[in-house]
Amino acid sequence: SWVCPGASSRYRHFRRFVYDYEAETFNTVNGATDNKSGPKVSCTVEVDVPQTCSFILRTTDCSLSEVVGVDDEGNPLYRPAAGAEAFKAAMEKNTLKITVEGQTDVRLYPEDNEPVNILNIKRGIVSALMVPVMEEEKNNEMPTVHGVCSTDFTVNNKQDIATDVTVSRDLSRCDWFTARRQDTSPLALVSGMVRKYGLSKLIRSTQSCNYRFDNQKKHMTSGTCTEKHIFLPLSHENQYGISAMVKQTVTLRATAKINDRIFDHSEYLPMDVVDDKSPVQTMDAVAATMQKLNSLSETNEGEKRAGLFRQLVSEFRGLKGDTLNSAIVEMTDISPSLTWQALAQCGTPECTSAMLKLLRTFHEAAVEVDAVVYALGLLPNPSQQMVKDLLAMAQYKQSKPIMYALSNAARKLYKSEGVTPEITAVYNYIASLLGADCAGDKDLTFLTLRVVGNMGDAMEATDPAIKTTLLKCMRQPATTLSVQLAAIQAFRRMSVTDEVTNHIPLLHEESPCFPKRLAAYLILMRNPEDSDIEVVKKLLNQEQNEQIRAFVSSHIYNIISSTDSETKKLGEKIMDALQDTEVSTHSDYTTKSRNYELGMAHESMAAKIQGNVIFDPSSTLPREVLLETTLNAFGYSMDIWEVGMEGKGFEPTIEALFGKNGFFPDTVSKALYWAEEQMSPKIKEVLEKWVAPLKIEGQKLVKDLQNRESPEVMAYLRLMGAELGYIKNHHGAKPGQTFHPCSTGHHEILKNQVKKNLITYFV
Repeated sequence: SWVCPGASSRYRHFRRFVYDYEAETFNTVNGATDNKSGPKVSCTVEVDVPQTCSFILRTTDCSLSEVVGVDDEGNPLYRPAAGAEAFKAAMEKNTLKITVEGQTDVRLYPEDNEPVNILNIKRGIVSALMVPVMEEEKNNEMPTVHGVCSTDFTVNNKQDIATDVTVSRDLSRCDWFTARRQDTSPLALVSGMVRKYGLSKLIRSTQSCNYRFDNQKKHMTSGTCTEKHIFLPLSHENQYGISAMVKQTVTLRATAKINDRIFDHSEYLPMDVVDDKSPVQTMDAVAATMQKLNSLSETNEGEKRAGLFRQLVSEFRGLKGDTLNSAIVEMTDISPSLTWQALAQCGTPECTSAMLKLLRTFHEAAVEVDAVVYALGLLPNPSQQMVKDLLAMAQYKQSKPIMYALSNAARKLYKSEGVTPEITAVYNYIASLLGADCAGDKDLTFLTLRVVGNMGDAMEATDPAIKTTLLKCMRQPATTLSVQLAAIQAFRRMSVTDEVTNHIPLLHEESPCFPKRLAAYLILMRNPEDSDIEVVKKLLNQEQNEQIRAFVSSHIYNIISSTDSETKKLGEKIMDALQDTEVSTHSDYTTKSRNYELGMAHESMAAKIQGNVIFDPSSTLPREVLLETTLNAFGYSMDIWEVGMEGKGFEPTIEALFGKNGFFPDTVSKALYWAEEQMSPKIKEVLEKWVAPLKIEGQKLVKDLQNRESPEVMAYLRLMGAELGYIKNHHGAKPGQTFHPCSTGHHEILKNQVKKNLITYFV
C-alpha cells in the first residue's frame, strides 16, 4: 500500500509502474430487466515514485464509452460517448501528485486548472491502487474515496509473502460515506433530504477487491474491485431492485527505473473533498455574461437566455467570497433582477453571503428581508459562512423569521460539524439577549427562549452554563408565565442532568402553577431517573390536583402499553418502580387532561400519532392542545410534524358574558324585572317570547367566542423536529397592571374587566 513507511515494500522509489486501468458503471433494476446503462473509462496509468511516500500519477490514452444495450448473454455493448476526444485530452493534460503520511492520511496535489470531474476520476484510480500491506499492523483501516474504511482481509495464497488477497468493506462504515455537498439552488428545498436522514441507511453499499502480488518484488500485478449499491426501500432480499455496480480493474503492464527526484507541489486537497472554484478570480467574465444576458430583452435572441443564465450561475459558483462581495453592487447596477435570480440559483456559501449582504442594505421594515432570510434558514446543509452571515442579520434585526433562521441553521451546522467558532458566536449572542435571568424585554426574551429550544444541543455543547441561565429564567418572578414555560421547554434538546432535576419546578412542589408543573413533568420524563419515577408514584397515589393526576395516569398508561422497543424499556423500568401501584387511564375526554397515543405498523415502517389535551383546573376549556406524528423507517426515527396550541383567558370572557351574574343574564333579568312592574300581562308575555330566542343566540355566541382569538394564545409548528415558528396574540394588562395566570384572583379580575368593558360599550 502507499501507507508509509511500508510503501517501499509495494511501490519502491525511483521506479515507474505502468498499469492498464478500466472502470465500468452499471445502473439497472435487478430481477426486472437485463437493460443496463452507464459509462466505461479505460486508461494507461503511470505511477512514478520520485521519493519515498510521494507519487506522480499520469493518465494517457484514455477512452470514454457508454452502454447502448446488451447481447444475448446479458453482456453490455458499448459505443464511444459524446465528448470522448475532449475527455482524453483533459485526462492527459495534467499530472496528479500524491503523498501518504501515516496510515490513512492521503493528500492530493492537483494542478490549478484541473476540472473537478477529471479530478474525481483520478481519485477513483488512486483508490484502486491503494493495496494492502499484509505485513503492516493496523492495516484494517484503509483510505478510499469514501474516507477511511474498516477493512476485512482474507489471504487466499501465500508464498514468501501473501500473493493473493481478498479485501471486503461495508462502505456505510467509512467515515466519509455521505452524499457529497453539491452547490444547488436554495429554491430546491427537497435537496439534501437523503443526506440528512442517512444515505447509509437507505442504500446498502459493499466493496470487494482481489489483489495479486509479485512474490519477489512485492508490487501489485493485478487487482479487481467491485462496488455494489442497492436502494433498500424498493429492494427484495437486499439483492433485487434498483442498483448500481462499479467495477475497476488494474493490470500491471511494465516497470522501469527513473532518475527523476523532483517532487514539487502546491496546496493539497484531502482524498475525499474538492474545492470547486475558478483558478482565476475576476468579475470580468461575469460582467460580460450579465451584460449579454441583460441585452437579450431588447433583441430577438430570447432562445439564448436559458444557456446564458446557466453560464452566469456557473460563473457565480466559481467565485470566492472576496471577489463576489466586492463586485455585487456593480452587478445590481447592471440588472438587479438578474443578479437576484442568479444568486438565488447559485447555492454556494459565497453567493448566500452576497445575498445577505445585499439584504442589509434594505430598509429594516422590508418584508423581503424576513422572507428571504427565513427561506435560507430552511436549507439542509448550511455552511459555516452562512451561519456567520445569519448571525450578522440577527444582530441587525431581531425579527422572528430571522431568529428562527439562525437557530435552524446553527442546529444543522452543529449536527454535521460539531461546535465551530460560528456556533460559539451564536451562543454568545443568545446569552447576551437572555442576560443573567431573563429580566429584560419579555417579547424578545420569549422569542430567544423558543429559538434556544430549537438548537438546545448546540448551545449546551458550546457551554453547559446555558442551563443555569434557563433555570433562573423559569423562576424569574418579574416576567410572564409564557416566558417561564418557554424556559422549561427550552430543555427539549438538552440533557436533563442532576443540576436540572434538582432545580426545575418538580411535580411534588406545592406550586399553584399547574402549567409549569406539567411542563416540568414532560421534560423530566424524556429520560427519567429513579428519583423521578418515585415522584410519578407519589402523583398517582397522592396528587390533589385532578388535572395533573388525570394527565400523568394516562401518560404512564400509554408508556406501559406501548409496543415501541425504546418506550417498552422505559415502561418496564416504571413498572418495576411502581410495583403494586395500579395504573389506569380515564375516559372523560371533555373535562380531564389526557395523553393520547395511536400506533400503526407495516413491515419496515411504523408510524405513531400522539397528542396531549390539557385542561386548566380553573377552566372548562383546554389550555393546551398538541398533536405530533413520528415515523420509524429504515432505522431512523423522524418527527414528521408537530402542531401545538396554548391559550389562556378564554373562560373569563365567556363567563363575563353568559355566566352567573354575567353581563347578559344580569342585564336581561333586571330589564325583565323592571318590565314586569311597568307592563301589562299581555305585553309581558310578548316580551318573554321575544327574549327567549336570545338564550339560544347566546349559546351560539358562546361557541363563536370560543372559536375567536383568545385574550392570549400561542400556536407553533414543527417539521422534522425543527420548530419553524409560532404565532402569538396577546390582549394583556393595561400599562402598569400585571396579571399572572398562576396567581389567585387573576380569573376574577379578567372577568370583571371584560364585563365592565361590555357595559361601557353598550351603554
